[in-house]
Amino acid sequence: MTGPFSTATIIVGLLVAVWALVYLVINKRVDRYLQIATLGLAAMFVVLAVGGIVQMMGTDKELARAEFVGYLLLSPLIPVGGWWWAKNDETRWGAGVLLVVGLVMPVLVVRIQQVWAGV
Repeated sequence: MTGPFSTATIIVGLLVAVWALVYLVINKRVDRYLQIATLGLAAMFVVLAVGGIVQMMGTDKELARAEFVGYLLLSPLIPVGGWWWAKNDETRWGAGVLLVVGLVMPVLVVRIQQVWAGV
């Protein structure tokens, strides 16, 4: 669960957060490109979930399996929910929601890695 893809997921989450912060500061409504980036982040979490579950099934490692699978399966719902909110919001606060999504997702990657490590 650690490696280049997890690091890339963290970086994309932070980039979405910075992008959303810029839109929030300049008082701009979320556009299609930021929405696509958010859905891309969700897709990365789906790939992370599939890879993590496959990796878990192939190991005898002691870890909280239910917690691990719960994090993996539910985490893609956060950026999808943020995308839906921002898509339907006529104000700049859709960017605020995506800012929070972009900051929460890297934390989730770190937490998933902690559960994998048995912390």
